[in-house]
Amino acid sequence: MALSFLYRLITTTTDPSQAPAAELAGLHPERWEFETALAETKTHQRGSRVVLRSKAPEGVTQELYGHFCVRYAARWLMHTVALVAGGDPDRVLPPQVLDEAHDKAAGEILFELLGPRRLRSNPRVVKRKTFNFGVKRRKHRNWPKPTRTPEQAVAILGS
Repeated sequence: MALSFLYRLITTTTDPSQAPAAELAGLHPERWEFETALAETKTHQRGSRVVLRSKAPEGVTQELYGHFCVRYAARWLMHTVALVAGGDPDRVLPPQVLDEAHDKAAGEILFELLGPRRLRSNPRVVKRKTFNFGVKRRKHRNWPKPTRTPEQAVAILGS
C-alpha cells in the first residue's frame, strides 16, 4: 500500500511554470537535510555551548570558514564513498559508523604521539612599547634557555 502525504504549500512565486507545486513539495525533504546539515555544523561539530572566540568580524569570518572547511572535508569523504557505493551521500554514514571511525582515528592518533616538547623560552618583551613589558633590545636576542621542564620547575605549595 502506497502512502500519500498532504502538503500545504505557501509561496510568493506567482508563476507555477517557474516552480511547480509538486516539484517544490518534492524538494521539501532535501531542504530539511540541508537544515539538519546546518544544525550539525552549529551544534555537533562546534559544540552546543561553544561561542566563537573572535571579537572582530574578520576573525568570526575566519573561524566560520575553518568550521566549514572541516565540514566540507567530512562531506567530501561521504560523497566519495557514496559514488563508489552508488548511494545517496546523505545516507552513507550512519551515526554509529561515524562514532566507530572517530574512535579508530583517535586510537591511531594516540598510537604515535609526538616526542616531548623541546625546552624553550622567550623574553617577555615587545618590539614596540604598547604594554607593560620592557622594549625588546639587543640583549634579548640570545635569551638563556631553561634547564628544567615545566613539571620540574613548578613547585606546588600546600595540597
